Amino acid sequence: MTLSRILRSHFALLIAAALSLPVTASAHDGHKNDMSDAEMAQMEMQGDAEMHGAPFAVREPSAVGITEPATATATTQLTAEQALKAKIAENRITSAGDLFGRLHPIAAHFPIALLLMAAIAEFFLFMRPAWGLETTVRFLVSGGAIGAASAAVFGWFAGGWRLEDRSETLALHRWNGTAIAAVAILATWLAFRPGSRMALRFVIAVLAVALVIQGYHGGEMVFGPNHLGLE
Repeated sequence: MTLSRILRSHFALLIAAALSLPVTASAHDGHKNDMSDAEMAQMEMQGDAEMHGAPFAVREPSAVGITEPATATATTQLTAEQALKAKIAENRITSAGDLFGRLHPIAAHFPIALLLMAAIAEFFLFMRPAWGLETTVRFLVSGGAIGAASAAVFGWFAGGWRLEDRSETLALHRWNGTAIAAVAILATWLAFRPGSRMALRFVIAVLAVALVIQGYHGGEMVFGPNHLGLE
Protein backbone atom coordinates (compact mmCIF):
# COMPACT_ATOMS: atom_id res chain seq x y z
CA MET A 1 0.00 0.00 0.00
CA THR A 2 1.42 3.39 -1.02
CA LEU A 3 1.85 6.32 1.37
CA SER A 4 -0.90 8.30 -0.40
CA ARG A 5 -3.37 5.45 0.06
CA ILE A 6 -2.47 5.17 3.74
CA LEU A 7 -2.99 8.90 4.22
CA ARG A 8 -6.34 8.78 2.39
CA SER A 9 -7.54 5.84 4.48
CA HIS A 10 -6.55 7.56 7.72
CA PHE A 11 -8.27 10.77 6.61
CA ALA A 12 -11.43 8.82 5.80
CA LEU A 13 -11.33 7.19 9.23
CA LEU A 14 -10.93 10.61 10.84
CA ILE A 15 -13.98 11.99 9.02
CA ALA A 16 -15.99 8.88 9.89
CA ALA A 17 -15.07 9.25 13.54
CA ALA A 18 -16.15 12.87 13.48
CA LEU A 19 -19.51 11.98 11.96
CA SER A 20 -20.10 9.23 14.52
CA LEU A 21 -19.23 11.29 17.60
CA PRO A 22 -22.01 11.29 20.21
CA VAL A 23 -22.72 15.03 20.32
CA THR A 24 -24.32 16.46 23.45
CA ALA A 25 -27.24 18.05 21.65
CA SER A 26 -28.41 20.27 24.47
CA ALA A 27 -24.99 21.79 25.10
CA HIS A 28 -24.26 22.12 21.38
CA ASP A 29 -27.59 23.80 20.70
CA GLY A 30 -27.22 25.98 23.78
CA HIS A 31 -23.83 27.30 22.68
CA LYS A 32 -25.08 27.90 19.16
CA ASN A 33 -28.15 29.75 20.44
CA ASP A 34 -26.09 31.89 22.86
CA MET A 35 -27.81 30.61 25.99
CA SER A 36 -26.55 31.37 29.49
CA ASP A 37 -25.02 28.69 31.72
CA ALA A 38 -28.19 28.59 33.85
CA GLU A 39 -30.44 28.14 30.80
CA MET A 40 -28.28 25.32 29.45
CA ALA A 41 -28.25 23.60 32.84
CA GLN A 42 -32.05 23.79 32.93
CA MET A 43 -32.28 22.36 29.40
CA GLU A 44 -29.92 19.51 30.25
CA MET A 45 -31.90 18.66 33.39
CA GLN A 46 -35.07 18.46 31.33
CA GLY A 47 -33.29 16.20 28.85
CA ASP A 48 -32.08 13.94 31.67
CA ALA A 49 -35.62 13.72 33.04
CA GLU A 50 -36.95 12.60 29.65
CA MET A 51 -34.11 10.10 29.24
CA HIS A 52 -34.85 8.51 32.62
CA GLY A 53 -38.46 7.71 31.87
CA ALA A 54 -40.46 10.90 31.79
CA PRO A 55 -43.04 10.76 28.99
CA PHE A 56 -42.35 12.70 25.82
CA ALA A 57 -45.54 14.64 25.14
CA VAL A 58 -46.80 15.13 21.60
CA ARG A 59 -49.85 17.30 20.96
CA GLU A 60 -52.21 15.69 18.51
CA PRO A 61 -53.56 17.99 15.79
CA SER A 62 -57.08 19.20 16.54
CA ALA A 63 -59.83 20.09 14.17
CA VAL A 64 -59.77 23.60 12.77
CA GLY A 65 -61.79 25.99 14.86
CA ILE A 66 -62.20 23.59 17.79
CA THR A 67 -60.53 24.51 21.05
CA GLU A 68 -59.65 21.50 23.14
CA PRO A 69 -59.14 21.68 26.89
CA ALA A 70 -55.62 21.07 28.20
CA THR A 71 -56.71 17.87 29.90
CA ALA A 72 -57.82 16.42 26.58
CA THR A 73 -54.36 16.67 25.01
CA ALA A 74 -53.18 13.24 23.86
CA THR A 75 -49.64 12.19 24.68
CA THR A 76 -47.41 9.59 23.13
CA GLN A 77 -44.50 8.04 25.02
CA LEU A 78 -41.54 7.26 22.80
CA THR A 79 -39.84 3.91 23.15
CA ALA A 80 -36.08 3.74 23.71
CA GLU A 81 -35.56 2.70 20.09
CA GLN A 82 -37.68 5.58 18.79
CA ALA A 83 -35.83 8.03 21.02
CA LEU A 84 -32.50 6.72 19.71
CA LYS A 85 -33.61 7.14 16.09
CA ALA A 86 -34.84 10.64 16.85
CA LYS A 87 -31.49 11.53 18.42
CA ILE A 88 -29.59 10.15 15.41
CA ALA A 89 -31.75 12.21 13.08
CA GLU A 90 -31.29 15.29 15.25
CA ASN A 91 -27.48 14.92 15.18
CA ARG A 92 -27.19 14.71 11.39
CA ILE A 93 -24.83 17.26 9.87
CA THR A 94 -26.70 20.19 8.38
CA SER A 95 -23.92 22.26 6.79
CA ALA A 96 -20.18 22.55 6.25
CA GLY A 97 -19.97 24.88 9.25
CA ASP A 98 -21.74 22.28 11.37
CA LEU A 99 -19.16 19.67 10.27
CA PHE A 100 -16.26 22.00 11.13
CA GLY A 101 -17.76 22.62 14.57
CA ARG A 102 -17.99 18.89 15.25
CA LEU A 103 -14.32 18.46 14.34
CA HIS A 104 -13.32 20.71 17.25
CA PRO A 105 -13.18 17.94 19.93
CA ILE A 106 -10.90 15.84 17.70
CA ALA A 107 -8.64 18.73 16.74
CA ALA A 108 -8.30 19.96 20.33
CA HIS A 109 -6.45 16.85 21.51
CA PHE A 110 -3.43 17.33 19.23
CA PRO A 111 -2.26 20.77 20.44
CA ILE A 112 -2.87 19.78 24.06
CA ALA A 113 -0.58 16.76 23.71
CA LEU A 114 2.08 18.41 21.56
CA LEU A 115 2.38 21.66 23.54
CA LEU A 116 2.44 19.92 26.91
CA MET A 117 5.12 17.55 25.60
CA ALA A 118 7.02 20.62 24.37
CA ALA A 119 6.93 21.97 27.92
CA ILE A 120 8.26 18.66 29.28
CA ALA A 121 10.99 18.50 26.60
CA GLU A 122 12.03 22.08 27.34
CA PHE A 123 12.23 21.25 31.05
CA PHE A 124 14.51 18.29 30.31
CA LEU A 125 16.59 20.52 28.04
CA PHE A 126 16.97 22.99 30.89
CA MET A 127 18.03 20.22 33.26
CA ARG A 128 20.24 18.36 30.75
CA PRO A 129 21.45 20.69 27.94
CA ALA A 130 23.72 17.92 26.65
CA TRP A 131 20.68 15.96 25.49
CA GLY A 132 20.24 18.40 22.61
CA LEU A 133 16.43 18.52 22.55
CA GLU A 134 16.21 21.84 20.67
CA THR A 135 15.01 20.18 17.46
CA THR A 136 12.45 18.13 19.40
CA VAL A 137 11.07 21.27 21.03
CA ARG A 138 10.82 23.01 17.64
CA PHE A 139 8.91 20.07 16.20
CA LEU A 140 6.49 19.85 19.14
CA VAL A 141 5.87 23.60 19.34
CA SER A 142 5.33 24.06 15.60
CA GLY A 143 3.03 21.03 15.42
CA GLY A 144 1.15 22.26 18.47
CA ALA A 145 0.75 25.71 16.91
CA ILE A 146 -0.77 24.25 13.75
CA GLY A 147 -3.10 22.09 15.82
CA ALA A 148 -4.06 24.97 18.12
CA ALA A 149 -4.89 27.24 15.18
CA SER A 150 -7.05 24.52 13.60
CA ALA A 151 -8.80 23.74 16.89
CA ALA A 152 -9.47 27.45 17.49
CA VAL A 153 -11.07 27.89 14.05
CA PHE A 154 -13.20 24.76 14.51
CA GLY A 155 -14.12 26.01 17.99
CA TRP A 156 -15.48 29.26 16.55
CA PHE A 157 -17.65 27.22 14.20
CA ALA A 158 -18.84 25.11 17.15
CA GLY A 159 -19.62 28.03 19.46
CA GLY A 160 -20.88 30.47 16.86
CA TRP A 161 -19.18 33.47 15.29
CA ARG A 162 -19.78 36.25 17.82
CA LEU A 163 -17.64 38.38 20.09
CA GLU A 164 -19.78 38.13 23.24
CA ASP A 165 -21.39 35.09 24.88
CA ARG A 166 -24.09 34.94 27.50
CA SER A 167 -22.41 31.80 28.82
CA GLU A 168 -19.41 32.78 30.94
CA THR A 169 -17.90 29.31 30.55
CA LEU A 170 -18.14 29.45 26.75
CA ALA A 171 -16.66 32.96 26.68
CA LEU A 172 -13.66 31.91 28.76
CA HIS A 173 -13.16 28.77 26.68
CA ARG A 174 -13.47 30.68 23.40
CA TRP A 175 -11.02 33.47 24.18
CA ASN A 176 -8.54 31.34 26.13
CA GLY A 177 -8.42 28.91 23.20
CA THR A 178 -7.94 31.74 20.72
CA ALA A 179 -5.13 33.17 22.88
CA ILE A 180 -3.48 29.73 23.09
CA ALA A 181 -3.38 29.53 19.28
CA ALA A 182 -1.83 33.02 19.02
CA VAL A 183 0.75 32.38 21.76
CA ALA A 184 1.63 28.98 20.24
CA ILE A 185 2.43 30.71 16.95
CA LEU A 186 4.62 33.16 18.89
CA ALA A 187 6.35 30.21 20.57
CA THR A 188 7.06 28.68 17.16
CA TRP A 189 8.69 31.90 16.01
CA LEU A 190 10.81 32.03 19.17
CA ALA A 191 11.79 28.36 18.82
CA PHE A 192 13.39 29.02 15.43
CA ARG A 193 14.94 32.35 16.45
CA PRO A 194 18.50 32.15 17.81
CA GLY A 195 19.15 33.65 21.21
CA SER A 196 15.53 33.57 22.44
CA ARG A 197 15.66 30.54 24.73
CA MET A 198 14.60 32.33 27.91
CA ALA A 199 11.65 34.00 26.19
CA LEU A 200 10.64 30.68 24.65
CA ARG A 201 10.69 28.97 28.05
CA PHE A 202 8.50 31.66 29.55
CA VAL A 203 5.98 31.42 26.69
CA ILE A 204 5.89 27.61 26.86
CA ALA A 205 5.25 27.79 30.62
CA VAL A 206 2.36 30.20 30.01
CA LEU A 207 0.97 27.83 27.37
CA ALA A 208 1.13 24.86 29.76
CA VAL A 209 -0.91 26.73 32.39
CA ALA A 210 -3.38 28.01 29.79
CA LEU A 211 -3.89 24.48 28.43
CA VAL A 212 -4.81 23.16 31.87
CA ILE A 213 -7.31 25.99 32.32
CA GLN A 214 -8.68 25.36 28.83
CA GLY A 215 -9.16 21.68 29.57
CA TYR A 216 -11.06 22.52 32.74
CA HIS A 217 -13.45 24.86 30.95
CA GLY A 218 -13.91 22.29 28.20
CA GLY A 219 -14.94 19.76 30.84
CA GLU A 220 -17.39 22.29 32.29
CA MET A 221 -19.00 22.69 28.88
CA VAL A 222 -19.35 18.95 28.29
CA PHE A 223 -20.15 17.62 31.77
CA GLY A 224 -21.74 20.67 33.36
CA PRO A 225 -20.86 23.01 36.22
CA ASN A 226 -18.52 21.71 38.94
CA HIS A 227 -17.70 18.60 36.90
CA LEU A 228 -14.67 17.85 39.12
CA GLY A 229 -16.76 18.14 42.30
CA LEU A 230 -14.50 20.79 43.81
CA GLU A 231 -17.32 23.03 45.06
